[in-house]
Amino acid sequence: MAPSQLDGEASTRGRTDEPHLVFDNLDLDLVIKVLSKTIFSPFFTIFLPLTFLAQVRSTSHPAFIVSCAWTVIVCLFGALRHADRVYANQASWILAPPKLDWGDQIVLITGGGSGIGALLAETLAMRNVSVVVLTKDPPKYETQNENIYTYTCDVSDYAQVQAAAGKIREEVGDPTIIVNNAGVVKGKLLLDLTEDDVKDTFGANTLAHFWTLKTFLPAMLARASGHVVTMSSVLGVVGCAQMTDYCASKAALVNLHQSLRFELDNRYHTPAIRTTLLLPSFTRTSLFSLAALPGSRPGPLGAIWSFLAPELQPHVVVKAIIDALDAGESRVCRLPWYTHAARGLGAGVGVVPKWMGDLLQRLAGADHAMRAYGPKPDAGERLLAEREAQASASASASASVDEKGGSRSDAKAQSE
Repeated sequence: MAPSQLDGEASTRGRTDEPHLVFDNLDLDLVIKVLSKTIFSPFFTIFLPLTFLAQVRSTSHPAFIVSCAWTVIVCLFGALRHADRVYANQASWILAPPKLDWGDQIVLITGGGSGIGALLAETLAMRNVSVVVLTKDPPKYETQNENIYTYTCDVSDYAQVQAAAGKIREEVGDPTIIVNNAGVVKGKLLLDLTEDDVKDTFGANTLAHFWTLKTFLPAMLARASGHVVTMSSVLGVVGCAQMTDYCASKAALVNLHQSLRFELDNRYHTPAIRTTLLLPSFTRTSLFSLAALPGSRPGPLGAIWSFLAPELQPHVVVKAIIDALDAGESRVCRLPWYTHAARGLGAGVGVVPKWMGDLLQRLAGADHAMRAYGPKPDAGERLLAEREAQASASASASASVDEKGGSRSDAKAQSE
């Protein structure tokens, strides 16, 4: 199973057209990336004043003064970002952290039988990394890579995780990297969710993280090194309709990540154990293959949304994970770039006015993106149907009363 096979299927699932213009591949993320490497790059802007000085040959020329001011602003901002990164990782101010020796790593991936987990497993295995995959169901594809060890395990069940851990330690060794990636999506309105639905969602999306950490973190603490990757979602910061259980389960992971970071730094005194939190938007995998994303709309509005909020492909998420592991840094990865807006939209933060948040929610169509999921009709549609039936019955009753009243009036007039 090649990564391109997995990536290709996930990327095209749910899409009916292929890009036919160069501009079809242009989006906000690409623009931001180019700008960050040019006019917002401290290294690049240092040469701007020198370039203008060579052209105007005067230090009092407005172009030279503006370029100097811009260079100072960009360099100060870059210095602040570097200081934050150094503090977060307790790293050196000058020397870069040593690159990860992949040959010594054992990577545990939950939910590695399909989607992002499977693509990550195959990509790492190609680097000759030992990869342990925990999957509830048999993998959709049979891997030919001898570096991938697959164990059938329901990670929402603590007993099964402990049982699998014994086999893993005996056959492979203690994992040095944990990627908690397993997750499920029900896509139902709150009133359509069954008790089992809620338990299943929180079991796979939330409790599984606790069970793998309780099982495998002690070995990391003993070594005082390792990396924990938590797959949350931007929906753990900002909620939407028909995803109440999913959003709540992912919100718990945001605070799990932060609390774990505090424990590693201040209680276990192991700052070298890194933690990475991923907050991706809807990703084109089997979980969200039927989701109606704003960029899929026809016409100019769809084109605008495709530019501002492009579909997130699995290989982008995998690259972000590997980059964080390679750098040996603790990170928070928000993907794509527009998800940074969620920092001010969440109800717990409340930076953005309510009307603005609701407007963005409506424009994005977030509350109707999961219409293809759940029972038909759903709880909302059934309620509307009941209201319409009641209104129709009430109107019929009123008409009947009016008709009877009119008949009585006619009869009285005739008798007179």
